[in-house]
Amino acid sequence: MNQMNLLIKLLEKSNIPFEVTDCWGSPQVCYPSKENCICDAVCHWFSYGGNEGLLEIMGLVEGVDDDVEGWLTAEEVFHRIAHHYYAHIKED
Repeated sequence: MNQMNLLIKLLEKSNIPFEVTDCWGSPQVCYPSKENCICDAVCHWFSYGGNEGLLEIMGLVEGVDDDVEGWLTAEEVFHRIAHHYYAHIKED
């Protein structure tokens, strides 16, 4: 199973809201939705880590000067999204 499919499975299993859209012919996960996207994850031919099958995210980036971060596993992205969801969104 590739990293994007694993991220989708982890989010589904945890009942965390997200939408899957298309980005350059590959899936893009938007959390919690495309319209209100706090974090998105992509893996395509020119994303950071895409050639290695790893994910790039925009949003929920920790300790870097840029708004994107790449070369992440599905588990790393899931933990960031889950931490945000349980700390901020699920309370509402």
